[in-house]
Amino acid sequence: MRGLERLKGRIFTLTVIFAVLLTALSGCTPKLKTERTIPKCFDTIMEITHEDMTYQATASRLDDGVWIIELTSPEAVKGLVYNINSGSAEISFKGLHFTFDTQKFPVSSVISIAIASIDKLAPMTLDLTQGETLDISSGEADGLTYSLTMDKNGTPQSLELGDYGMSIKFSGFTELEQIELNEQTAAAQ
Repeated sequence: MRGLERLKGRIFTLTVIFAVLLTALSGCTPKLKTERTIPKCFDTIMEITHEDMTYQATASRLDDGVWIIELTSPEAVKGLVYNINSGSAEISFKGLHFTFDTQKFPVSSVISIAIASIDKLAPMTLDLTQGETLDISSGEADGLTYSLTMDKNGTPQSLELGDYGMSIKFSGFTELEQIELNEQTAAAQ
């Protein structure tokens, strides 16, 4: 009788161990989370897709609300440069220069949506779900529905803006140091 109880106890223990191993190996374990921020200052190439149009631009984010962006495609807008400094913006194109208050920046403009979205997310600490090769953060920030993908080094790869039907792919992303920031700000003036 005692041997039978001991055998039942071993079978139960082996069953529990088998169930734990099966669960662990089946991928039913919770995904690991990590926290990251978008670098405050950076250079990148952005490919922006919005309403069946794709734009490519070189972009430098020099501080909160401070950007230099040059559109490189499509051909019709190639060379259009935005120099944005918090409250004011200068747009240059083929020798023409326009300066205006950023409050009057067209809200539906592809560039205004992109920079406003990144400026909203940059100061936030984002919860990312770790994937095999990329980490993803999805959520809502101040009414902005987003999905941000970063590589394992914290470099942004893409940003999906659900409310706007816009996606931004980043390439050649380089974080800028504060010293470089001061040099680029002086060069831009």
